[in-house]
Amino acid sequence: MSGAATQPDQGLQVKLLASKSAGRAAPRPLRIFSLANCFTYARFALAPVVVAFLFVPGAAGAWAAGWIAGFAMFTDFLDGYFARRSGEVSDLGKIFDPLADAVFFVIVWAGLGLSGALPLWLCLPFMAREFIQHVYLRPLAAQAGVVMGALIWGKLKTISQTVALVAVMLARIGGNYFDGDFARWGGIIGAVLVGITAAISVASIVPYFTAVAKAQIRARRVSDGAAITDSQVNA
Repeated sequence: MSGAATQPDQGLQVKLLASKSAGRAAPRPLRIFSLANCFTYARFALAPVVVAFLFVPGAAGAWAAGWIAGFAMFTDFLDGYFARRSGEVSDLGKIFDPLADAVFFVIVWAGLGLSGALPLWLCLPFMAREFIQHVYLRPLAAQAGVVMGALIWGKLKTISQTVALVAVMLARIGGNYFDGDFARWGGIIGAVLVGITAAISVASIVPYFTAVAKAQIRARRVSDGAAITDSQVNA
């Protein structure tokens, strides 16, 4: 009697599990071409368009490059807004959003250097920083089972780059309407802002190194714990 009383009702357990599963919302399917993701993809596509207009002489090319770059930077806000609004924040978005920012700015900085608007060497810190994060750190984080999204320092880097790029574009546009002193001082101020932004960009990679190192330590501890458990079972 006591054994029968203490034995759990298997049918009741199955019903409880079924009711819990039914009450839990089913995960949404991954949408590659959601509105939020399309805004992210737009930055990949618009970067070479901006660079093309940088090589168009006169005010028309400067205005076109400035407006297109401005819209591309605004899509960084739009993709996050629509992803949160529709509940479609995903690991894909966490990867592609900062990657789109990196690709856009690296291509545009290189275009500004090649077109003569900035010293070409100023784009090198941006390229090195993004190469380290997306080619070296992200695979390490993936091996540790972590999807490396944008940290607050990465957002600060993007904001600083946006401010510097706006200043450079305004100086380039203004140079077509004002005398040479405006273009000269505008270029100097833009170069200083880009230099400060380059320093912020390089410094912002440090927290990512820290996050990946912590993830690797955590994964190693989990792996060591599993190995100890397996050895105990085998013994």
